[in-house]
Amino acid sequence: MGIIKKQAIQGTIFSYAGVVLGFITTGILMPHMLSKDQVGLLGLHVSGAIMLAQFAGLGVSNAGVRYFTYFRDYERQHNGFLLITIIASLIGFLLSTGVLLALRPLIVEWYGKNSQLFVYYYYLLIPVTFFTLFFGLFDNYAKLLYDSVTGTFLQQFVQRLLIMGAVVVYGLGQVSFPAFLGLWLLSLALPLLMLIGKIARNKALALNRQYIRVDETMRRQLGRYASLTLLTGLSSQVILHIDKYMVSHYLGLTAAGIYTICSYFGTVIQMPAMALYKVSGVIIADSWKTNDLANIQNIYRKSCLIQLVAGCLVFVGVAANLPSIFRILPAGYEAGYYVILWIGLGKLFDMATGVNGMILATSRYYAYDSAFFILLVVITFLTTQYMLPRYGQEGAAIAAAFATALFNSMRTWFVWYKFGLQPFSWRNGIVLVIAAGIWALAAAVPNTSDTWLSIGVDVLVRSLCITLLFLGTLYVSRIVPDLNHLILNTLNRFRNRTAIAPADNKQQESR
Repeated sequence: MGIIKKQAIQGTIFSYAGVVLGFITTGILMPHMLSKDQVGLLGLHVSGAIMLAQFAGLGVSNAGVRYFTYFRDYERQHNGFLLITIIASLIGFLLSTGVLLALRPLIVEWYGKNSQLFVYYYYLLIPVTFFTLFFGLFDNYAKLLYDSVTGTFLQQFVQRLLIMGAVVVYGLGQVSFPAFLGLWLLSLALPLLMLIGKIARNKALALNRQYIRVDETMRRQLGRYASLTLLTGLSSQVILHIDKYMVSHYLGLTAAGIYTICSYFGTVIQMPAMALYKVSGVIIADSWKTNDLANIQNIYRKSCLIQLVAGCLVFVGVAANLPSIFRILPAGYEAGYYVILWIGLGKLFDMATGVNGMILATSRYYAYDSAFFILLVVITFLTTQYMLPRYGQEGAAIAAAFATALFNSMRTWFVWYKFGLQPFSWRNGIVLVIAAGIWALAAAVPNTSDTWLSIGVDVLVRSLCITLLFLGTLYVSRIVPDLNHLILNTLNRFRNRTAIAPADNKQQESR
């Protein structure tokens, strides 16, 4: 658990540094500097590129999480695994480009009336998909070499800083909207080049085809697993992103812009889980190789509790500050108030069930995970189609939360049924009770701020109080041992540094 804890903590720090940048960019700058249609356009392109990149990967990169342990060989450049995934992704990218070209007439028919800007910039999806696909490929490769931090830093922090700069330049009237889109594409391309550079500096950019060695048995296993993970991965991304396209189809690109901004606040809650997922999958796959169920259970239980703590802290922080958030946003965005809460609850439920997906996806029952995902795509589409016309954007968010809860319940039950592994204890329930109490307390404190300065002070003070009260209560009650251990280690390091500094000063004075 040591490498998981270290990299998850580092990844979480970079993720939340990115959250700050993301909040400034997505929560403040974009709504004020871009029109709702323009925000909706970016949201649709990001979502579309993620889905297309998942298809274009052909499941080979994802299969590495399970089978890279059999490829790992530093002297033989990991038996050509990186080159195999690059070739497969290039083929998949060409296929996805063909799909985009073929779908053009349907896109014009479905979106030509309510989302004309999306139709006009439709082909922008091609380069966005390319950068998304290959950043994911190299990030996954770095993760397989036990480096989950670099990709997180580049994607969550550097990329968002570059996008912020592009938004500011456009908002100040320095460039046209097409030029802004060019800067936005550059913001996606530079982190990819930086990631490739880091891998090359680590002497891990293995592209020599003479080292490729995959025996017939491994080829069959890899092909079968890649096919299933392609379905699984594509289904998972459809579940996460189809709602924006359905909102745009039924309600127009302006509504999609509002939904994009509000759904961002909901997805912030899941940020800590991303760092943990990246590194835990490799460790769990290695544990399956030796059939170390005790280690898997340990990771499962600890990940579930730690993610629940992090998710509750961020959810309560976001929920308690919603009145301030909507005082900052321009008029019209208040329609997404409950979108934030529903999407946030869905993400919290996902985090509360831990790494069940990683356990199932890397086990011999991985095919069942694909079946769950396909079933869930159908459920998500049907519930969203039913709820959205009746309840608008809130209906789409409710459908997304329901689908997420149902899906994770099925996976958690299946992991318990097949392996006897379940992550819950009385500690999880106590954490939820404490979080609910603090949310009620924070919501009871009135918010009368009316200027940007007073709103900022209210958000800062309210968030600080929530953090201190929540973490302080958990620390004193010793509900989460890993949290206590982390806090004590942090305090000890701070004390040691402050103790060393005066000693160094005295030595310099004596000289």
